[in-house]
Amino acid sequence: MVASHSELATGERVVSNSESRQYVTGMLDRFLAWCSLRTFYVLPVIFFISLLFHFDLAPLEETHWDAPIYVALSKRAAETNLLANYHQHAHDIQLGPGDEHWHFTRIGHILLLGEVTRLFGSTENALVAMQWLYRTFMALSVTLCVVLGLRIVNLFRSIKPDTIWWIGYLFAAITYVVSDGYRGLQGHLLSEPPAFLILILFALVLLRAVERRSLVIGASAGCLLFLLFFIRIDAVLPGVVFLIVLLAALAILRKFDAVSSVVMAGLVSLVLYSIYAWWFTPLVNPQTLVNFSAEAKEMFLASPAQNIFAIGIAGGLLWVGALSAVRMWRDPVIGLSIVWFGLALLPMVIDSLNGRLIQARMAFFIVPPLLVLAGEGWSWILRGAVTQRKLRPLAVALSLVVIMALVPYSLIIQESRSLAINYLPPEMSKYLFSLSSKNTATGSLAPRYEDTRLGLLVRPIYERWTLEYSKAQQIGNYLYIPERPAYLLWSRAKFAGQHSLQNYIGLFRYFGKQYPENADIVMTKLPNRTDTEPCTTRVPNDVEPIVFCTTFLFSDLETVRKKRIPVYVLGIDEYPMPDMPSHLELKVLLSAPPFVLYEIAE
Repeated sequence: MVASHSELATGERVVSNSESRQYVTGMLDRFLAWCSLRTFYVLPVIFFISLLFHFDLAPLEETHWDAPIYVALSKRAAETNLLANYHQHAHDIQLGPGDEHWHFTRIGHILLLGEVTRLFGSTENALVAMQWLYRTFMALSVTLCVVLGLRIVNLFRSIKPDTIWWIGYLFAAITYVVSDGYRGLQGHLLSEPPAFLILILFALVLLRAVERRSLVIGASAGCLLFLLFFIRIDAVLPGVVFLIVLLAALAILRKFDAVSSVVMAGLVSLVLYSIYAWWFTPLVNPQTLVNFSAEAKEMFLASPAQNIFAIGIAGGLLWVGALSAVRMWRDPVIGLSIVWFGLALLPMVIDSLNGRLIQARMAFFIVPPLLVLAGEGWSWILRGAVTQRKLRPLAVALSLVVIMALVPYSLIIQESRSLAINYLPPEMSKYLFSLSSKNTATGSLAPRYEDTRLGLLVRPIYERWTLEYSKAQQIGNYLYIPERPAYLLWSRAKFAGQHSLQNYIGLFRYFGKQYPENADIVMTKLPNRTDTEPCTTRVPNDVEPIVFCTTFLFSDLETVRKKRIPVYVLGIDEYPMPDMPSHLELKVLLSAPPFVLYEIAE
């Protein structure tokens, strides 16, 4: 018997409705699985702990010396057309790790801070907003590292994460958050926090593209990879390494149908880079970047042991859990994380062995694979303790965490230096402790270890200076309001454990006069540059009404008196007065301890 057309149509509708219900049910089940109690509670807990743990930090407190430079540059980004100026002067900028070329390698970060300054003005509120924005970036990054581990597990394992797995990753995230390496990034106005977030987002979107076999999502991952390059050029390397490692893993597992998504990500990022390099040629052309990297290696020198220690600080207490996971290296999740970690870190290790100074903040990119390893390690330790009553690994791991968190690293370093000096030949000692530096911006290297804070993995003093921005704001307001052309003489003396006054000079300009509309300032000297030329070699103008200088000659005095331009002198406790004729009379204009602003009396 042949069914009628109406019966066939009815049957098709029933099947169609059944498939629709199954699809909706499947989507609902997946949503409920994602919103399970473990996920729903663990991720917000990690986020808010990461956001608020170092709540005591104020803007520009315990920060790197680059932070005030970026703050000053954010004013330029907010008040001028910075990208157009870079395009216009691309061939005029001196290539290499000088100011303008170096700034361009972090242009995305500078533009981001510039948007905050544009919104709040060059005020204290802008600094607070910047700090909270970057705190949020770091909190999101740590939280997404756990999601990254979840994605990798779902892709390469048949067994899904259970409660113990979530607790292990929660503990791993907390061990990183309480570490000084995290404190050195959370809320600090450096290029690492936004680069960290984009790196994690790129890895997550790329994994999603592989899961869905989607070229569109792969193209989105490629855009994120280029954005990583735009924010901080050297941060693109760990992203490229992850792409290559994931591609190799898919090939080994014979998941060839997912390879096209990864290839698409690489092609899109390469096309975007090519357009960018062409528009700003030669600033980011391949040979320029190679030369830039080679010259940068010669700027600061340090011993290999000191550099390896800095990398250790970057990982913080994650190392305990991560080392526990290494024994399970045959597991695809752990194996992929180890390879990603090792290949991404390899260039920095080579630089370390060659004596280039490595700072803890520079090694931020090791955290994603290291946190995955630590999460797997702590999960293994906890699983053994809960299911098999193996308490010794847990006791050993917790003991190591306590020791690394509480033992004063200054004591260990100082004792090690004494032993090396007394018992090792000089040829061997130079590989353990500081080499001489060609750039003395950080002062003498020996006092870096004179620190009273507890914790074995704590940043050296020169990576956590505190700038009293409120005092800089007082002086900046005085210099620029009301607007009047003037010279400001400051001391370029540098001392170990102290700021160079350059950090404050940039803040004076940040709080000062707005740049004129359509000002072309890329080739203008930044006020934070050390300049040994006499003051009057430059003249105040509309763009820079205050000329900052470090040398004032008797001939300069005659010139400024003829032009009736005031000369201010910046004094600060424990610093010598700037270079100037000794007979000059000074009168106090403003006192904001430890700063005193003088004027040369006529």
